[in-house]
Amino acid sequence: MELYHYIAARVLLADLVAVDAHFLELGISDMKGIICLKNAFIALGNLVDFERTIRGIYQAQKTLSAAFSPYQKNYDFAKYLRNKLVGHIHAELVDKTVEWKPELRYMANRMDDQRIMLVVNIFLLETAINTYVDEDGKHKIFASETDLVYPPDWQRFLSYLEVSVRSAIQYLTNLCEALNGQLNHPDPSQFDITLWMKAGETKFGFLKK
Repeated sequence: MELYHYIAARVLLADLVAVDAHFLELGISDMKGIICLKNAFIALGNLVDFERTIRGIYQAQKTLSAAFSPYQKNYDFAKYLRNKLVGHIHAELVDKTVEWKPELRYMANRMDDQRIMLVVNIFLLETAINTYVDEDGKHKIFASETDLVYPPDWQRFLSYLEVSVRSAIQYLTNLCEALNGQLNHPDPSQFDITLWMKAGETKFGFLKK
């Protein structure tokens, strides 16, 4: 494993710790909460992609694999929400939301109000959740269709979110500890000026992927 893996894991961990702290203190009660929620989906979705790149460490750290596997379906669901709800404005999702929530047509002239946009985002989230079905139309995470205005369904979603975020935090904490143990840490007393000389020669190019 290289320094890249450690830094990437630390970034994901820091993001999830920050959103967990916000949820614990303030919940999802305004647009700031929605932004934190979207960041949680981004971090959990990115974790799915990142985890594939570090599986080589599992040979020596089998407990890491055991910690990730029970929650993978939660993380896969978050990745789906990242892709359909957060990564870009998915036209089909928006159209389906308007179909599912026709009241949006009557809210359109009030969407400069952040409170209205909180509701709009909740409706989009609800629709995205309900599209996560298999080929037979069976819901892949929850036992039934989700109505986030219905308190038990909202609590069911929050429970999913809490379990997902906190299990990912624990996994990444353990992963970072294992990765850190594999790094070659330079001795601060042996300053390598050639690294800074090389940095001065850095040329930047467009990142294609």
